Amino acid sequence: MDCHTPVRWIACSFASTLLLLTACGGPRSTEQSIDLGNHYLEYGEWQKAADTFSPVIQNTPGLWKGEYGYGVAMANLGDLVTARRCLETANDHSPGNLVIIAALADVMFRQGDTGQMYQLLRGAGASLGRVEPYLVLGAYAVKLKDDDSALLAYQWAIEVNSGTLRPMTTEPYYQLAVLQMRLGNPTEAQRRLRQAYGVSATDPRVEEELRRQGVVIDGSTAIPPGL
Repeated sequence: MDCHTPVRWIACSFASTLLLLTACGGPRSTEQSIDLGNHYLEYGEWQKAADTFSPVIQNTPGLWKGEYGYGVAMANLGDLVTARRCLETANDHSPGNLVIIAALADVMFRQGDTGQMYQLLRGAGASLGRVEPYLVLGAYAVKLKDDDSALLAYQWAIEVNSGTLRPMTTEPYYQLAVLQMRLGNPTEAQRRLRQAYGVSATDPRVEEELRRQGVVIDGSTAIPPGL
């Protein structure tokens, strides 16, 4: 483990302190175990994370932080069945938590259970009114070469994004533009890029792609967002 940067030095010192306290003062508290387990997750020490979270879920079943941590560790150790069970439990006890939803969707994707993954992400996007689940759904659909589902996911993200007083992110427009270019629809791709530019003129990806397509960047470049 690299402990030379200030942030990593602090993290290493924190973990070392927890281990020292355990050695000197008996068993760790649940919160100490969760903190140490999260430290191991951050550094990709999956087996240590699993060993740390295991007594947490045994002693306090249903505690979402423990179930989530153990689920992530087991997913990275290749036990997708256990990972999914724990992440589903975490999701039940902390509904609407986007971190848990993303981890659970990843496990479902790796299991090949795309139907449940789609349902999870669509439901989260609709119930939370957030763009993130739809963006994740679109990205997985692109990986699966399911262009129709990807198009719908990005359109849903745009609809949610446009429902605020001012759209907050260029991401659904940009990703939809990339997809439209791949599908051979340059006119529609350009329209989405110009909408993205209207959302934020400071996204370098958007400006670069517009220039690559020969669009002049001036006061008329941006067009209103929306479907």
